[in-house]
Amino acid sequence: MSAPRRGRLFWRLYLYGLALVLLVVVAAGVAGWLLGGHHPPRRQARFLAQQVAQELGTGAADRATVRRWVRDIHLMTEHDVAAYDASGRRVAAAGKDPPGPARGDERAAMADGRLFHRGSRVLLAVPLRGGGQIVMGWSGATALLRFVVILALILLVVALVSLPLTRTLTRPLQRIADAARALGQGDLTARTGLERRDELGRLARVLDEMAGRLERVVRGEKELWANISHEIRTPLARIRVALELAEEEGDADAVRRHLAGISEDLTELDRLLDDVLTSARLDLARGQAGGLVPHREPLDLAELVGEAARRFGERHPGRALEPRVANDLPALEGDRALLLRVLGNLLDNAVKYSEEAIELEATAAGEEVAVEVRDRGIGVADDDLPRLFDHFFRSDRSRSRGSGGSGLGLTLCRRIVEAHGGRIAAASREGGGLRVRFSLPARHSS
Repeated sequence: MSAPRRGRLFWRLYLYGLALVLLVVVAAGVAGWLLGGHHPPRRQARFLAQQVAQELGTGAADRATVRRWVRDIHLMTEHDVAAYDASGRRVAAAGKDPPGPARGDERAAMADGRLFHRGSRVLLAVPLRGGGQIVMGWSGATALLRFVVILALILLVVALVSLPLTRTLTRPLQRIADAARALGQGDLTARTGLERRDELGRLARVLDEMAGRLERVVRGEKELWANISHEIRTPLARIRVALELAEEEGDADAVRRHLAGISEDLTELDRLLDDVLTSARLDLARGQAGGLVPHREPLDLAELVGEAARRFGERHPGRALEPRVANDLPALEGDRALLLRVLGNLLDNAVKYSEEAIELEATAAGEEVAVEVRDRGIGVADDDLPRLFDHFFRSDRSRSRGSGGSGLGLTLCRRIVEAHGGRIAAASREGGGLRVRFSLPARHSS
């Protein structure tokens, strides 16, 4: 699978994160700007001015003290600082461009402790006793420049950190999209291959499981139609041969024999198509309109077992069937015709692989009723039991071609039982043979 491309979602997440950080920083800066004045250094400068006034404004300002204060103010604020005596002569200075003394109207601002501007510079002058002054100056753009630089650095760091984070979100989504697209184009082997424990990993596993089920369903349908084609072709071939022989042989008895064989083959075809149609409509009824929904009516299980035994005797004269029905069986609800087909298919399946008597037993099992068909035939291998109800499955030992049948009978039994909310299973019988048991919910009396 090719490397995932960075699509719109990647850039949306990435740019959204950057924009969010930008808004937070700008909001914090604006709040600080409003709370601290239009010039962020103002509060710091005024605080220092108060300290200068407290130490130097109450007595004579000796030169050593003034120089120390000029040096300390510069170290603390990184502002350009200069001190002047009453005549305007500079006593001390620190910084690259020490500001000149306050003059003219600037002295009024100095007396009030206000900031004043000189070109692009912002200044604060603190009067000293004896007419001197200490002047601090800084560029008005310095704070804004620092703010922009800090903002740029924050955005750069966030951009570098967000890049792998955004990629971890968009890359699995791209792989999921690629797998879904491949499935839609007919590649049933496409999988995401993601091994994650978060929501994206859960989504990928669901998609892979769905793809696996889809692959099994499609392959099963292909095998189903291939088997149906084979099953239909066999009786058709026999009919063709019988017709050709009937044409060649002029004997009336031979023609009648061939016609009887044709009738049997047509009956087999009719049963096969009916089984396929019923099975398909039961599948369709699970989630779509138009399917075969079992008709629900109150049923007497003992009467169903008796009718199934009667039909068995008509289809298989001379074969022994031992029906046993428990007393006081609860009633059930279901489709009489479909449930009789289940019983008939199970009995027909048993009689094909056993020469001994077939046992048919109906019992109550808690909130359910159960029916079990047992034979003493050749049985089924343990490995084949789980697949006994699959489409056209034949066990190597027990489902030989010579035994006849379409291979859909047990599959149809499972579909009908499940459509009634029941369960069906097969197990080997001790001493040889097979037993098939299905259970259905009992009808609750209102």
